Amino acid sequence: MLSIRRFRDADASTIWALNNLPNIGATANPTVPLPLPPATQPPPGFPDLADITDSFLAAGGEFLVAELDGHLVGMAGLRPAHNGAANILRVRVHPATRRRGIGRALMDALEQHARHNGLQRMFLDTATNQPEAMAFYENLGYQAVGREHQLSWTWTLVLYEKHLP
Repeated sequence: MLSIRRFRDADASTIWALNNLPNIGATANPTVPLPLPPATQPPPGFPDLADITDSFLAAGGEFLVAELDGHLVGMAGLRPAHNGAANILRVRVHPATRRRGIGRALMDALEQHARHNGLQRMFLDTATNQPEAMAFYENLGYQAVGREHQLSWTWTLVLYEKHLP
């Protein structure tokens, strides 16, 4: 059974492991072990995941996890920005559990949190080397509003926005 709940400190090592999976934009992959072996340290390059409570919750945001049959299989965070806007970050779903509505449930819960807190616009980004993520966000009503590319990247970052009703 799927449940969505707020992050707890005890979730950190599994969240780090989920974030560290190679090719996080990949399609469903039943060969990735479930449950994931916990990571021993935060992923490099993701300082917000080193202290989720401070980076998300204390900042007035939210950080949710998805549990399926007792296993942590997904995560997503929201941070308020300015002028009624919020940034969605760190959306991940375990490859062995994709295509089961977990990402949609996480996004729905974040959007509900945003509405409840008076936030009207949601922003997120993903990369062109993750076409399934792009399609996922577009199916949820997010519209591409910009692109960013650097010479050292082999992909382009796509910026998305959604106005909440």
